[in-house]
Amino acid sequence: MKVTTILKQITMILTFCLSISLTAQDVYVAGAVDNVATLWKNGTPQNLTNGSNPAAAFSVFVSRGDVYASGYESNGNHYVAMLWKNGSPQILTDGSNDAATFSNFVYGNDVYAVGFENNGSTNVATIWKNGTLQNLTSGSNDAAAYSVFVSSGDVYVVGYESNGSKNVAMLWKNGTPQALTDGSKHAEAQSVYVSGNDVYVAGYEDNGTTFLAKLWKNGTPQILSNGAYDTYAQSIFVSGSDVYVAGTSSNGVNGVAMLWKNGTPQVLTNGSNQAIAPSVYVSGSDVYIAGSESNGVHNLAKIWKNGNSQILTNGSSDAIGLSVFVDDGQLDVENITERQHKIALYPNPVHDVLHLTAKTGNIKKIDLFSITGQRINSWGEETSINLSQFPPGSYFVSITTDDGQTIVKQFVKK
Repeated sequence: MKVTTILKQITMILTFCLSISLTAQDVYVAGAVDNVATLWKNGTPQNLTNGSNPAAAFSVFVSRGDVYASGYESNGNHYVAMLWKNGSPQILTDGSNDAATFSNFVYGNDVYAVGFENNGSTNVATIWKNGTLQNLTSGSNDAAAYSVFVSSGDVYVVGYESNGSKNVAMLWKNGTPQALTDGSKHAEAQSVYVSGNDVYVAGYEDNGTTFLAKLWKNGTPQILSNGAYDTYAQSIFVSGSDVYVAGTSSNGVNGVAMLWKNGTPQVLTNGSNQAIAPSVYVSGSDVYIAGSESNGVHNLAKIWKNGNSQILTNGSSDAIGLSVFVDDGQLDVENITERQHKIALYPNPVHDVLHLTAKTGNIKKIDLFSITGQRINSWGEETSINLSQFPPGSYFVSITTDDGQTIVKQFVKK
């Protein structure tokens, strides 16, 4: 696959929060305006590059107040894999061959980025952990990694590897590959999300006539499109029992920005102009999608919130939003650690009922959050909460006491 083709593949970094507080949301979008890698915060743009060479930011992730973006910047001869932290660049490759990062994820103190690096003849699927490179493929066939998600210390990466004639949709868990398709038809995996014990992957596969948007749950495929036109699933987010997929479907003339919720499609654009929707993020009851739509002259970077669009650029030049991340605000991790001893919870892991004991003060409120920081339930002055209705997985509880302290603890439900 050509480098320029790979750089058009859109993925999202799906997301993880180490701690939670109840402050106002900040909405980040990564993308590009003309040749400039760009990051928007609540609609205000920040240039990550100066425009002297082509560049783009494919992914954004926020952890402990730090904003990470990943992408590429040309050095005049080759594309260089890049990671920006709070706007400061980190160069991941030496620029002797083409490379790019398409997704990044922060887990604890570790920063992961995935993408590809060319070895002089083929593209190798790659993952960087804290800047250190690991190859996921041997380099004998073309490959790339498009999305990374870390859950309970396990690192999940999706992308593709060619079998010599067709691209095979791939999932790597801790570096071990699993083929999602049989290689008889062209296919790629674009986005991965882990919820509890379930691994969700969004992507697409050729049916011999058109590309079908697909969703794999634990390796079992579900087709999201009817095959009338090419359709691509590009990003996935799981919130509670709901599965959201964003992507793009052709109407025969233009691309149409799409959202599927539990397999049911929602059209975001009317198809009169070219549009794409490469990224989705869910925060509470709000669904955010990043993408672009043409105004007939230029592509406008856009974000949709619950189906309502906001234009991020003025239309004077081409622009695109490639990734969206919503930061609900975070507690300082060191302060969380210092306060942990004030609350005891047991048993952990828990099957049904979780007990909480305040060693000082009294519990006034309990909020339950998913591993990605979404509030999914709340209780008042309780010392035991029934979790039987929630699926297995990792969760956070945010406990507010009558002395004004907020304490966050993590537990596992079996």
